[in-house]
Amino acid sequence: MKKNNPKKIEDLTDLYKNKPKISEVISIVAHQLRHPISVIKGYLEALISEDLGKINQKQREYIQDALQNVKRMSGQVNYLLDVSRIEEGNYEITLKIFSLEDIIQPIIKDLALWIEATNCEISFERSKKPLPRVLADPGKIRHVVENLITNAIKYKKAGRGSVKVFLEKKGRHILFSCKDNGISVPREDFKKIFTKFYRSEEALEIDPSGFGLGLYLNKAAVELSGGKIWFSENRDFGMTFYFTLPIAKEKV
Repeated sequence: MKKNNPKKIEDLTDLYKNKPKISEVISIVAHQLRHPISVIKGYLEALISEDLGKINQKQREYIQDALQNVKRMSGQVNYLLDVSRIEEGNYEITLKIFSLEDIIQPIIKDLALWIEATNCEISFERSKKPLPRVLADPGKIRHVVENLITNAIKYKKAGRGSVKVFLEKKGRHILFSCKDNGISVPREDFKKIFTKFYRSEEALEIDPSGFGLGLYLNKAAVELSGGKIWFSENRDFGMTFYFTLPIAKEKV
């Protein structure tokens, strides 16, 4: 009886010749997570709406907390899918004409309760003259604005937080800025801020969750729309993030 000879280690190299790229692995995992997350979200929403019977206050608090975390997971999965699309060259944007101001106001309104609960204040100022509309992807730009504002609130220092959002016309672009009095980033890490998975040590201490993909995706969305995104360190403390979008050429 012949014995089966074990496969030599050097013969196993064939198994790795066509190994998937990291972006492909991310895409596969993210797609696999989407369905169970959606199912869990549906069950929790059914429970909190009392479709399956009455719940007490303590149960409601637990379910709300679970639902909030599931929504966060869903957002992170979408981030991962967008990263894989960018790396594969399949990240698409749909250019439309819209008012940036009309995007900012609802976001601040939606965050009002959280802003108050975190002992923070936010102001939104714009030029006195009506601002022209921009040409960009409204869905993706909404995520950019929301990410910059929530980061400013989330990473505030102890005490009263302050966030100032400003909108103005600069040449052929509309300039958005979001200034905070929160934590900063070490100067030696400035070049890493818009890279994938970067998070400063201080940011990790405040919020260990998250992948550090928000600013990376912000950069892609803004630049693919024909704008620019950057930041500056405030003189006292905190940071200011900026981005520009091209003004739409509208027919008169």
